Amino acid sequence: MTDKPILAVSSCLLGQRVRYNGDAAEFRPLTRKWGKFLKLVPVCPEVGIGMGTPRPTIRLVKTSDGITIKDPKNDIDYTSEMSEFAQIKSDYLASIGISGFVFKKDSPSCGLERVKVYRENNPQATRDGRGLFSMIFTSLYPHIPVIEEGRLTDPKQAEHFLARVHFFHQWQEIGKEGWSAEKLMDFHNENKLFLVSREPSSETELGQFITTQFEQGEHPDTVALSYMTKAQEYLSVLTKDERIAHGMERVMGKFSDRLNSDEKQELVEVINHFREGSIPRYAPMVLLNHYMNRFNLNDRSLTRFTKPVPIELGLMSRI
Repeated sequence: MTDKPILAVSSCLLGQRVRYNGDAAEFRPLTRKWGKFLKLVPVCPEVGIGMGTPRPTIRLVKTSDGITIKDPKNDIDYTSEMSEFAQIKSDYLASIGISGFVFKKDSPSCGLERVKVYRENNPQATRDGRGLFSMIFTSLYPHIPVIEEGRLTDPKQAEHFLARVHFFHQWQEIGKEGWSAEKLMDFHNENKLFLVSREPSSETELGQFITTQFEQGEHPDTVALSYMTKAQEYLSVLTKDERIAHGMERVMGKFSDRLNSDEKQELVEVINHFREGSIPRYAPMVLLNHYMNRFNLNDRSLTRFTKPVPIELGLMSRI
């Protein structure tokens, strides 16, 4: 497993000309900045099942037998081929250790939500579908974080997703030689502040879940997988600045007695300015990391909160 998280990405978003019309849809923040800190793996399900480029457009079509994926121009049904490819490719991506997946929005193969669904003999579509490939992938691997590129245009969504990716990558690294009750509890304890700052109830409920599962005699690998699945469910909702500010105050509490009155007042004011929305998250986080270095606080439970993603991504300066 690489030291960088591996991110599967719809190929067109990486600049590959594989769309139905022969174009790409490069998502430049990912390819030109964030990609320096990630290993990007392209995936195009439509090319994967043998469709050429350019090619006729395909659609999700609802029939009496369920949702199908079709080329309406030539009346070709690709449902079976896409379903088989999705299962094989999903298993392969999991086997190489991907830590997340960025899907192309609106795609009948890759879209995660609000994809057009047509009814037979009805030209009007409803936006209530999911791409067939992405639906199968997320059903098979619900513990792997996913997002559409459209949401990544929002810096808060981007930071939150990439924090989930790094959280998952840490879990992969720790568990690659197998899990034990001690290793899983250590992982949870290291991420308590990170979790509570994203979803307040998650830290306690996940801790209780671990205890209950081991009391019932479940295998450590099974508990670890269920733990991550539940953790990613909690983390699927975007956090709020108030929660992050509260986490900052908890970090400050670890060394506040070593600050002089001016330093303490400055840090309190900077955190409050962030809470009120007048300055970005970057400012108080830099100060917190400065004091943690100054006082030699090499505590992973703190750094997982203060550095959930690499600072160099530039996202904390925009949220």
